Amino acid sequence: MGWFDALRGSRAVDPRAALVDPIEQALRALGWVEGEVGAPRAVDSPFGIDEMPFEHWLAQVFLPRLHEARADGQWPTRSDVAVAAYRNLDGQPDAQPLLRLLSQLDALINTRAG
Repeated sequence: MGWFDALRGSRAVDPRAALVDPIEQALRALGWVEGEVGAPRAVDSPFGIDEMPFEHWLAQVFLPRLHEARADGQWPTRSDVAVAAYRNLDGQPDAQPLLRLLSQLDALINTRAG
């Protein structure tokens, strides 16, 4: 294999994009996502706090936006979804795998933004 082939084949998967499917699986395991993931629902407040339960925001706003970010490579410059999730999902032991994934995503986004 020549150097050109090595360069062409060295495209690594974006680690942020690699978390989208596991996050979706975690949301499905909790019963918060069923069926197809549609377009993001429009919200006017951060995390939809004045408009819907946090679990609905994760399923109807956050997850569709994650799919869009993975598709177009346009990630936010900052993410604090894990902090909001820890606050809103405190005491739900089944949410621990999701919380870990969201923490990883925040770390990856915030590290790349710096």
